[in-house]
Amino acid sequence: MMMLGALRPCRRMVPRVSTVPLAAPLRVPWRSFAHTAFVAEKDKAVAQYVGSWRMSYYRLKLFSLSSLGVAAVFAPLFVLWPHKLEMAARLGVAVTTLGASATSTALISWIGAPYVGHMTLRRADPASQPLHYISDGTGDVMLDDTPSDPPRHATDKYYMEIATLSWHMRSLKTTVYAPSLLRPSTRAFASWELPSIPPPLTVEKPQDVGEHTVSSLVAETVDVSSGKVVGRWWARWRVTPSDQGPATVSGTCEQEGKPVRHFYVDESQLSDDWRVLE
Repeated sequence: MMMLGALRPCRRMVPRVSTVPLAAPLRVPWRSFAHTAFVAEKDKAVAQYVGSWRMSYYRLKLFSLSSLGVAAVFAPLFVLWPHKLEMAARLGVAVTTLGASATSTALISWIGAPYVGHMTLRRADPASQPLHYISDGTGDVMLDDTPSDPPRHATDKYYMEIATLSWHMRSLKTTVYAPSLLRPSTRAFASWELPSIPPPLTVEKPQDVGEHTVSSLVAETVDVSSGKVVGRWWARWRVTPSDQGPATVSGTCEQEGKPVRHFYVDESQLSDDWRVLE
């Protein structure tokens, strides 16, 4: 997993873009804090979705990885073990077996990578103000590998937690802080994807600000086992001074690390509770 860089300090403020200072950690017992956080998160859950084929995909992926491991172990033994077959024939059989197993494993992994096994819709704190980052560069705002705080980054009324599997069966949780930005996917075997272009940013007085970049965290993928961030999806707008009135700035989305961008969700299985996103 690539290491993520450090966050550069904010230097300028832009109208309609707010920053929130970091809060000091609370001095409370761990059990009390964990229980309070669990109850609060449970109360905020608006809707849940469970993939109907999640166990089938899990077993298929486990079988494919196991077969690849078995082939990788026994292929060298087959080549080196004394046998009537010529060495070239033994090499051919071993390479063919390994190639077929690796190809099927890779294909299953690619097809099933977007498959969502579990998804939760949570209500964001209505009193919180979305956190934006201001920097002088075009793409130099980066956080460390500690998971971000949803109340500080949720830009919509709701945010989503989406569970998927990596190619080596690591559990991944992707938190989408702006579900309204999800778009129909053009990738095969996926229904949603994170956007490549965010909505425009409005700056009321561009003549009063210097040239800078505004960054907003759209989504973040965390390795559940290690608790480390493996990737983030950013929306960024480059703001330049202007003598005119309110200006609309176009932006772009950038990838940090290896976040999960595509998701497969059977929309026919979504309950009416998910209609709040419409």
